[in-house]
Amino acid sequence: MKRLVAAPLLIVSIVVVAGELAVRIAAQAPASTAAIPNLTGLWKRRGPIEGRPPNTSPVPLARARAIGFSRAFDEVLLPGYDCSPVAVPVLLNDNYNFEIVQQRDRVIMRYEKDDIVRTVWLAGHGHPTVGVYDFTIQGHSTGRYEGNQLVIETTKFVFDPRGIHDAYIPSSTRKKVTERYWRDGSRLRLESITEDPLVLKAPYPYHFEWEPMTTPLVPFDCDPEASSFDRQFYETKKYQDPDWVRLPPVEEP
Repeated sequence: MKRLVAAPLLIVSIVVVAGELAVRIAAQAPASTAAIPNLTGLWKRRGPIEGRPPNTSPVPLARARAIGFSRAFDEVLLPGYDCSPVAVPVLLNDNYNFEIVQQRDRVIMRYEKDDIVRTVWLAGHGHPTVGVYDFTIQGHSTGRYEGNQLVIETTKFVFDPRGIHDAYIPSSTRKKVTERYWRDGSRLRLESITEDPLVLKAPYPYHFEWEPMTTPLVPFDCDPEASSFDRQFYETKKYQDPDWVRLPPVEEP
């Protein structure tokens, strides 16, 4: 009798333990990729999303201080002459292709423009929180999947003299860029919003689309000496050095 009773108890115990183990394994396993959109690939520029109005300049949205900066900025000071890369949203508008690589805990984005590599840290994987002093050119990007879209939010940008637009509309350390990528058939589409309360009176929207390509990205290979060569031919017409800031000549003893 004891054996007849013990056997069912043993079977029940095994089932319970196996069930608990299955729950623990399921909790530790990576989430199913069935709901994650497939955005990985090489993408070739097309233009604004077909059927939508073309993108407009953010200049009308700029605050007075940004307009003043744009008018006062001297082009020879542009960081790009020393191969300093651009950042979003300007990067999104430049005429170069890019690649997306989706990984379990991050998304890597490689661009022909300036050989830029962006890392988007996906939420829910225990990545370190960005620090108080961690401002960079490309900022700090976090991402998540919402339905068929990859949503990227980027903050912690350094001040950039053309951080909003090539017309020298700058961006401050308050800039935030939100990008949404999704597939529409074979095309990759983007909607982005750029916010910067110190520079913009209202958020700046932007949209674009790309098509698949099979050829590899072309390295940008910026040469600082060649890049800055044209500087010597730019004469500053906006300003003249005032006499009162010039140091007096040194008199020999």
